[in-house]
Amino acid sequence: MVALVVPLSLAFAAGTALLQLQSELPGASALITISVFGLLVLAGYAWLPVGGGRLLAAIACCACAGFVLAALRAEARMADRLAVALEGQDLVVEGKIDAMPQAIERGTSFSFEIAKAPDGVPSRLMLSWYADSRRGVPELHAGQHWRFTVRLKRPWASINPHGTDFEAWMLGEGLGASGHVRTSLGSSLLDAGPGGLGDRIECLRESVRERFASVLADSPWRGTLVALAIGDQRGVTREQWTLFIRSGVVHLISISGLHIVVWSMLAGGIVGAAWRRVPSCVLRVPVQQMAALAGFLAAAGYCALAGWGVPAQRSLTMLGVAAWSILGSRKVDTGPTLAVALVLVLLRDPWAVFGRGFWLSFGAVALLVYSTHQGRPRSVWRSWLRGQSAIGIGLMPPLIAFTGQVSLVAPLANAVAIPCVSYLVLPAVLLFAVTGWPPAAWFAAFAFEWLARLLEWLATPEWVVWRQAAAPAPLIVAGLLGSLILLLPRGVPGRLAGLALILPLLFWRVPRPMHGAFELTLLDVGQGLAAHVRTAGHDLLFDTGPAYGRSSDAGQRIIVPYLRGEGIARLDGLIVSHQDSDHSGGAGSVLADVGADWLMGALPPTSYLRSTATLQRECRRGETWNWDGVRFEILHPMPGAQVTRDGNATSCVMRVSVPGSSVLLTADIPSKVERELAQSGLLHHEEVVVVPHHGSRTSSSAEFIAAVSPETVLIPVGYRSRFGHPHPDVVERYAASGAQIQRNDRDGAIRLQIDGDGRHWIYWRDVMHRYWRTPWAEVPPAMAVDPGGR
Repeated sequence: MVALVVPLSLAFAAGTALLQLQSELPGASALITISVFGLLVLAGYAWLPVGGGRLLAAIACCACAGFVLAALRAEARMADRLAVALEGQDLVVEGKIDAMPQAIERGTSFSFEIAKAPDGVPSRLMLSWYADSRRGVPELHAGQHWRFTVRLKRPWASINPHGTDFEAWMLGEGLGASGHVRTSLGSSLLDAGPGGLGDRIECLRESVRERFASVLADSPWRGTLVALAIGDQRGVTREQWTLFIRSGVVHLISISGLHIVVWSMLAGGIVGAAWRRVPSCVLRVPVQQMAALAGFLAAAGYCALAGWGVPAQRSLTMLGVAAWSILGSRKVDTGPTLAVALVLVLLRDPWAVFGRGFWLSFGAVALLVYSTHQGRPRSVWRSWLRGQSAIGIGLMPPLIAFTGQVSLVAPLANAVAIPCVSYLVLPAVLLFAVTGWPPAAWFAAFAFEWLARLLEWLATPEWVVWRQAAAPAPLIVAGLLGSLILLLPRGVPGRLAGLALILPLLFWRVPRPMHGAFELTLLDVGQGLAAHVRTAGHDLLFDTGPAYGRSSDAGQRIIVPYLRGEGIARLDGLIVSHQDSDHSGGAGSVLADVGADWLMGALPPTSYLRSTATLQRECRRGETWNWDGVRFEILHPMPGAQVTRDGNATSCVMRVSVPGSSVLLTADIPSKVERELAQSGLLHHEEVVVVPHHGSRTSSSAEFIAAVSPETVLIPVGYRSRFGHPHPDVVERYAASGAQIQRNDRDGAIRLQIDGDGRHWIYWRDVMHRYWRTPWAEVPPAMAVDPGGR
């Protein structure tokens, strides 16, 4: 029976994952049918002969169970969402802050558990409280009970190729709406004290974070040590994450199973050594059993302090089974233990499959188990080397799928980093977290500083990272199968044939347009603009989206992951149409992480971008170039135009064209510039137009629309734009002209492919449609004015 645990657990996990891929939740009749089928298979299990038939029946039953249980949980979670009629309304709510608040730009972000609210408000919210010119944000702590006036919106986020799915994250966290506190309407603190055990744990985590901030105020590695102690990674800078990723040690910065096991062994060893010195205690409970129990309890405490992430849940479950086997003098194999942990994690959180940590955590341990079953090495060194090789080779396909890159120096970096973090840094961090003894924090920061210097030396060369475009799922599966074949013991016939399955994954490239054709991808960056133009051999980025704050922008969060996923190591050109932050906000991140051969823009002399690119070009009328049979031409501004900081009037206007088709990108030009362009004779029938200024009321004049007479217009606009974009009058003018209207808030990222066969459209909200997406038909009418839409 134990031998069945692994395949049955995998079947349960497959059923759970299959539900998360559905575009619509199955109805009651479908769930009843699947449940009845699973029960019939289970009933017939006893009548089948022992062998393959029984195994298939058990697998089918477990897969059905995983699918149905996940569907029932999803229905309940989807029912707990903000009512459509309440979106954008001022609502009075009461409840408590149920997790550590996080500092954000100009305020604080926190999750809020509702105790009293109007009907239609979900049970849990993600709120932000921003400071204004008259009042700041009060000190917020987990467990506090407040009365707020809030303005909420339903889960809705940007949808882009290779991007993070924020809507899926909100679903997994049980957050039915997001919004902000209406500071001007008053707020009341009802109860300042924490209530239950969960509140007290969150307060403890918060106090540990504040203690680190006080003792290590000047240390650049304070955020990393906090991440090791309590799992709060927000203090880790972007540059530090880059270092960890390039050196291949990013798993050590998260609360991993290795950390929990080390802490458990340390606590168990200390308790066991003390227990052994008291003979009367040893006579009652053997030392080994007491050490196992102490280690498990210490691990449970660490998991609670760390926030119960997937690696923590997996490790604690496995440690619990190990402790149970020691206490009962039983023998339990690692494989079934890992399988039980997999099922328990998914029963608690069926949305854990959304996270890359879920796959990498279970995958790493599974690979270690797989490698040990291939034969036992003669030495500890060989055992460690085999385990590292198994993880490095086996996790390469999923790492390429999730991140598009693999560190080539990871084995060497981990050979130093694992013992340093596990046996020097982590014990000191946990000692400080428990006791508050400052020398422990100083020692941890000192040790990590020296480790970081070594990692920087290893990660500096460009060749240390293998970058790869996001490959199709069949190549990922084939690569994973190839890696498992490659890890078979020496002497197994055909072992090297695994390379034949891995190499197509490593050398796969995104198909590019033919000569004389191009693609335009209008990324979904919210309030802003970012468009990627790809030809047969060149890549151009027009604008870089907004800055979301001092530490986050569209370049970092959306554009760079998109470019990496598309296999673009460097841009051939970057155009920043003007200085406004919603068009230039991500330029610094794009230039730092990807780079460009040249930068063109209508930028004022004071712009910081003028010192960041090696080759600068002024965006002026008359600039033209040809890439792979595709013509690029700048229509505005005029040569010699004076560029000011408020540069809408001098925004770059660019046409991309091939015989018979063209796309016009207009940035933020106002109606005055539209008239000048219409009268100049430079405008003609444009098949596709990216509308000026996001469809604002002061643009898209009737004269301009008549001059370009577009067949399709693209509106780069965010959901519930605070500026009211696009203005209903503008939408109606385009609709009256006969143009089809596409818009980022409804469609997500929009890709246009122009080739000899015509124009082909791809809408990412359709491609990535899942059951948790809010249908556009449910968007309030004021937000969905869309006559003539697709």
